[in-house]
Amino acid sequence: MLISSPVCRLKTREIAAAQQRLRRNEEHMQATEREMQTLRQELTRKETEVTRNKAELTRKEVDLAETRQQFIQKDAEVARKEAEVTRAEETIRREQQQIQEMRQRETELVQAKDREIALLQQQLGEKHSYTCQVSGPGLTSATVNQPTHVLVQLTDSSGRPYSLPLNVTAQLELVSKATPTNTPEATPTRSRWPWSKKQPEKQVLVAMTSPSQYEVSYTPVSRGQHKLHVQVNDREINGSPFTVTVYPDPRQLGHPVRTVTGLVKPYGIAFNSHQEMIVSECGGHRLSIFDIRGQKIRTFGSRGDSPDQMKYPTGIATDDTDNIYVSSEHKLQKFTSRGELIKCIGRRGSKEGEFNDPRGVTLYDNQVYVCDHYNHRIQVFDLDLNFVRSIGSRGKGRGEFDAPYDVKFDTAGNMYVAEFGNGRVQVMDTSGQFIRVFGQEGEGKLRGPSGLHIVDKYVYVSDYIGDCIVVYEISGQFVTSFGRRGQKEGEFNGPRCITSCVDGFIH
Repeated sequence: MLISSPVCRLKTREIAAAQQRLRRNEEHMQATEREMQTLRQELTRKETEVTRNKAELTRKEVDLAETRQQFIQKDAEVARKEAEVTRAEETIRREQQQIQEMRQRETELVQAKDREIALLQQQLGEKHSYTCQVSGPGLTSATVNQPTHVLVQLTDSSGRPYSLPLNVTAQLELVSKATPTNTPEATPTRSRWPWSKKQPEKQVLVAMTSPSQYEVSYTPVSRGQHKLHVQVNDREINGSPFTVTVYPDPRQLGHPVRTVTGLVKPYGIAFNSHQEMIVSECGGHRLSIFDIRGQKIRTFGSRGDSPDQMKYPTGIATDDTDNIYVSSEHKLQKFTSRGELIKCIGRRGSKEGEFNDPRGVTLYDNQVYVCDHYNHRIQVFDLDLNFVRSIGSRGKGRGEFDAPYDVKFDTAGNMYVAEFGNGRVQVMDTSGQFIRVFGQEGEGKLRGPSGLHIVDKYVYVSDYIGDCIVVYEISGQFVTSFGRRGQKEGEFNGPRCITSCVDGFIH
C-alpha cells in the first residue's frame, strides 16, 4: 500500500532535482573532459612543433658554426693572398727600381755616346749634316710647254756648302685639271684647248750645277694643278711635294672657255680657298659668289652708307681664312666668307686711312694694299685694317703715280702698279723704291691699264680703253695681246680686273 504524503512528494521532487543536477554535472564533466582532451592534443602538437623548432634551431646553429668556420677560412685565405700581393708588390718595386737604374744607366750611356758622336762630328766638320733650301720660278707656277726650273741648295749645319755627293730626284704629278661644264650661267664657247690633250708629263731632269747645288728642270704639258716631288736620298725634302699651278701659254689665249652672265657692271674678281669665284658688281652694289663651273652660290651686300652696305664696290681680295676685303666708295670693308661684316674703315679725304675712290685691293705678306685712285697713292694696312704706311704721290716720275688702278706682287716680292693716268705699269720693291716701268711705248703700249695679274713669268694687264688684255714678261718685254671692243665671244667692253684659278684658266 502506497503512502502518499506531502513530505514524500517533496522528497521525491528533491530526489528528481538532485538527479537532474547530477546529470548536468556529469554532462559538464564530460564537456570538461573533452576540452581537456583537446587541450592535451593541442599541447602535444605544440610540444611536437617546439621539438621541430628546436631541431631546426640546432641545424641552423650547426650551419652558422659551419659558416663561421668558412669565414674564418676565407679570412685566412685573404690574409694569405694579401701577404702574397705584398710580396709581389715588393718584388715589382725592386724590379722597377732596377729598371729605373738600368734606364738611367742607358741614358747615361746614350748621352755619353751622343757626346762622342757630337765630338766626332765637330772633328769632322759636321760634313754629314745638311739642310735644303728650295727656290726658283718653277716652285709655285709654270707655263704649258715652256721649260722652268727649281734650285735645290744644300748647306751643312754651319751654313757652308755641302760637298758630299747625294742622290737628288724629282717628279711632276698632275693632280687636277678642270673641264668647263655646261651650266645656265657658265656657257663654254670652246670645247677643247690645243694643249688639253692627255699626254704624259715630260721627264723631270736633275742636274748638279755645283757640289752643293742641284737644278730641277721640267716642261709641263698639261694645264692645271700639279705636285712637284723633290727627294734627297729617297726622302722628301722639307715642303715637298710643292703645289705648282701650270698656266696656258699666253700666246694661245683669246678663245673663251666659258662666260658668266647676269652680272651688273662686274669689276673685281678673286678666288677663295674653296676655288669659289667672288665678283664685285659695281652697278649692283653687291658681291656675287660662284662655284668653279660658274654656278651662282649666293650674293650679299646692298647699296647704302652703313658700315655693312656698299656703293660701287670695285677691288676685292681674300686671305688665307677666306675673309673678303672690298673697296667701295671711299671705304674699305672686311667680311667673313658668309658676308658678315668684320670691320669697315675710311671716309672721303686724303689723310691716313681716308680714300678718294679706292680701286684695286691686294694682300701680300699679311698686309692689305689698296689703290687710292684719286689720291694717287697706295695705302697699306694690316689684316685688321690698321694703317701701316702710304706709298707714292701724284706725278709722272719714278715712285709717283697718276690714278693707280691695281697693284700686284711677283714671287720675288716686287710690287707692280697699273697707272691709268700715266698709261704704264710701274715696278717697285715693297719699300717703294723704283725698279722699272713698261707699257708706255712701242708694241704693247697701254692706253688705260686697269687690272694686273702675274702668273709664272708673265704679267697680264687689262686695258680699259684699249678693250684688250696685254701680256708682258716679268722684265716688261711685250709678249702678246688678245681681245677687242665688242660683245661677241673673246671681245671686251672696258675690262677691269683679271685673275686666275688653280685649273689654269685666266678669268
